[in-house]
Amino acid sequence: MRMVSAVVLGIVCGVTGVIVATVIVVICRLYRRKYRHRTCVPPCGYDAVGDYKPPSLMSISSGSQDVQLTKEHRAIQPRSTSITSRTSISTMSRGSIRSDTLTEETSSISARSDTSVDSCIFDPSFGAIRPDLYPRKDAVLQQSSVDQNLGRLHIRLKYDFRTSDIIIHLIEAQDLISTDQKDSEGGSFGDPYVRLAILPEVDERIRQSSVKRKTCNPFYNEYFKFPLTIDDVRDKTLVFHIYDYDKFSRHKIIGEVQVDLRKVDVTNSVEMWCDILKHHKCTGGDYGEVLLSLSYLPTAERLTVVVMKAKDLRMTGVAGSSDTYIRVSLTVEGKKVKRKKTTVKRNTTCPVWNEALAFNVPAELLPKVSLEVAVMDHHDLIGHGDIVGRCLIGPDKEDQEGKHWNDMMQNHRKSMAMWHHLHKR
Repeated sequence: MRMVSAVVLGIVCGVTGVIVATVIVVICRLYRRKYRHRTCVPPCGYDAVGDYKPPSLMSISSGSQDVQLTKEHRAIQPRSTSITSRTSISTMSRGSIRSDTLTEETSSISARSDTSVDSCIFDPSFGAIRPDLYPRKDAVLQQSSVDQNLGRLHIRLKYDFRTSDIIIHLIEAQDLISTDQKDSEGGSFGDPYVRLAILPEVDERIRQSSVKRKTCNPFYNEYFKFPLTIDDVRDKTLVFHIYDYDKFSRHKIIGEVQVDLRKVDVTNSVEMWCDILKHHKCTGGDYGEVLLSLSYLPTAERLTVVVMKAKDLRMTGVAGSSDTYIRVSLTVEGKKVKRKKTTVKRNTTCPVWNEALAFNVPAELLPKVSLEVAVMDHHDLIGHGDIVGRCLIGPDKEDQEGKHWNDMMQNHRKSMAMWHHLHKR
């Protein structure tokens, strides 16, 4: 009997323990669920921890004390682990905002602080230098002369490293002196336009501004560019020729401006005011100019003359046109030993050849060699031509002719190009 009571007591105690444990487990789960419900992050529309929510997509509308935060979703991939951890912190801070318990002021402050955190973390331009906030003023240069000027030219120069071009902004000209008509007050006026060139030339294009009618203060605001590497810019001269347009006759030149690019830093934008000076023709310039390239290859003992083009040749043919060709004579100690010529270019005073004429010259004879380059006016009926003009190139020559030869001798295997004035002698 005593054993039966003990067994019954044990069963009752066991059942009671199980019931108590079950109650405790249920209470713990309820308490945990309630605690988790209080501290959990309310649904905020995030697809992933690393999603980017730009601040500009957040709109705050407050009709009463409740604050509603509306966000659009734009998912991006997390960039790094550190950013992911910082995103988690930002998300938890956002989850601590409850619209049902906080006032409108507190919610707006939290939203602003949260937005600033997002912008600092995800904005790729944060901390970058913005050049537009630090504008650089153009340098203004004055190019004046003691000679009497024929007006002033206003330009701006800038080198574009993206396209490897030098950009010329032709802005305006002021106080131009026309070559013909007079107005009722005695002042001069005309139809001016401007031609631009780079010397030595870089291409065959003619760059010219529009014609401004009946004014001595034309405003152009036109842009031109020349393809040049930054290293070649320093060896060039920028030339502006200002003309007075005439519909029925040859246009008259008002003056010119020359800008030595070695003296101008075009890596930054440079604004210039330049005096317009009288156009001076060089001696022999009436007969034109010819562009030649010389090179010598020592291993092959070959002297190559590339006849590129000529310009402003004196017109001797019928109706003011010329049929021209170039004759190159190789002279050794004053004696002509070989002669070659180019093809004939018809009806032009600015012919373009781009033809190479080669001569075999031993290295020991080079100091005794010179070249005679003659521009000839071709006649079909007679069979030979008249000399329009010529130039002599050699080691004992002066000015451009001697300089060109010496440049070739100091730079074997390289083509050295140079313009030469033609003389009638």
